[in-house]
Amino acid sequence: MNNNDWYRYFAPRQVATLSAERQHADYAAAQHDLDFVLAQISIGSKASILEIGCGWGRHSVVLAERGFAQVLSIDIAPELLQAAQAFAQQRDQTCQFRQQDFIELREQPFDAIFSLYDRSCCGYPSEAADAQSLQHLANLLQPNGWLIFGINDWPFALPEASQRWAETEQGLELYEVIPDRRAMTCTDRLTVLNAGQRTSYELMRRHYYLPELQRLLGNAGLRLVSAWHRLDIQRPYGDGSNGLFIVAQRASNG
Repeated sequence: MNNNDWYRYFAPRQVATLSAERQHADYAAAQHDLDFVLAQISIGSKASILEIGCGWGRHSVVLAERGFAQVLSIDIAPELLQAAQAFAQQRDQTCQFRQQDFIELREQPFDAIFSLYDRSCCGYPSEAADAQSLQHLANLLQPNGWLIFGINDWPFALPEASQRWAETEQGLELYEVIPDRRAMTCTDRLTVLNAGQRTSYELMRRHYYLPELQRLLGNAGLRLVSAWHRLDIQRPYGDGSNGLFIVAQRASNG
């Protein structure tokens, strides 16, 4: 199994817990997120945008409501895409949703790529795979195009090892966090026990400090413009807390 299997396993649970109250709160938060993001970059409503890991479509719909008509929103989980389409219809918006892994995408270059609250852009088990991912994203951008990605729980340092058990509808679940300080990786491992069957899912990612990430971006022809703990002008990166969001730009002659 690969990292995508982890995301697919949890997708139905995300949809099941998407109450009207949470949807309303997350939609309001998406308005704030895009206020911040669009203030950082210079694009108009005619810009072409790729949204990676769109989930249930909160940012997709807000972009549509703000007049951005050339947005391709992708996710690997069909359950989330169904919820996204339903939310767009509820808000009377037309959005382009597609089930696809971004690494397989071959489209004309975009003016901007957003991957908000998603670490797919730089979430592979090795530096070589992350370098390949960032190069692919750079190739999907127009010269001077923008790449914005990050998550709230990006660890400032590798976490300590831990484990916990939980009873769910899927069965008895063992969730483990397994850091490897020599390889600078962290593995989230989920073992599900149900009716005598044992199934495991793993999410392994290479950990980066900001200077390492800046080097990887530079090698792909992307310039680090700014880094943030949150999508909030009051939360620049650097105080040692978790969370990292990257604003990067492709070179004009890339």
